Amino acid sequence: MGKKSRAKAKAKRFGESSVRETVSASTYGVGNAFSAAFETPDVPPRGTNASGKRELLVVDGYNIIHSTPRYERLVYDRSDDPYSRDVHASARTALISDVAAFAQGRYEAVIVFDGAGNVSAERPNISQAGCRIEFSPTGVSADTVVQRICTEARETGRACTVVTSDAMIQATVMGKGVTRISARMLLGEIEQIDRDVAEVEEAPQIKMTLGSRLSPEALAKLKALRGR
Repeated sequence: MGKKSRAKAKAKRFGESSVRETVSASTYGVGNAFSAAFETPDVPPRGTNASGKRELLVVDGYNIIHSTPRYERLVYDRSDDPYSRDVHASARTALISDVAAFAQGRYEAVIVFDGAGNVSAERPNISQAGCRIEFSPTGVSADTVVQRICTEARETGRACTVVTSDAMIQATVMGKGVTRISARMLLGEIEQIDRDVAEVEEAPQIKMTLGSRLSPEALAKLKALRGR
């Protein structure tokens, strides 16, 4: 499939902003008890806002890792550090790399991990590969941090997309101007990026010189004319 065809398929699948709301007023019908919850005329527009801030992409880290074989198979993988007690290290690294590639140029990404059960419960919040990494503090779940970030973005007039397959988070943030990408949808996008990169890397290096485009006979004639 060509790039234009893939772009059309993506637009059809996800909508113009590559994401779509999972539920809306039309899901339940207009005029019933549910419709008021979805009447959000002041929802921030998708993309970069007037202040120049890109749309926020909030990723529920461990939910995506344990919902996706791509990352779950890396849990307990200590090939990079055989003596590490951090069973999620390889899976986190892979997810961060993929989210960075997915978000580049479109979103400002924040990946939230649950701090409970980690080697260091008070991990510092750092940036990796252009993504902001947040570990929930002791006694606070990652779900709570995800919900807080989404709410703050909404209240400051910033578009926000959450990447999760957690039903509780969906129920809490969906109706508040926050769109969602599921683990399956994210994986589909990441795999397409992988294919695009592989296609570029495997493509033969094409020389664009005049000589490379001429047949041996035409090239010989051209050399003869130059020698006169």
